[in-house]
Amino acid sequence: MPGDAGTRSLRALLDRLIENSLSAEELSVHTPDLDDVFLALTGHTAEAAK
Repeated sequence: MPGDAGTRSLRALLDRLIENSLSAEELSVHTPDLDDVFLALTGHTAEAAK
């Protein structure tokens, strides 16, 4: 889920999980790379574009 990497965004995500009776087995923070940007702009991965 895209966010600003701030604690408020993380809290909002956790609140949404609780509101929907969902639990997360794992959580990680990922800094976007060029592949993420390409996917966001085109809707498909770079491998699919070849």
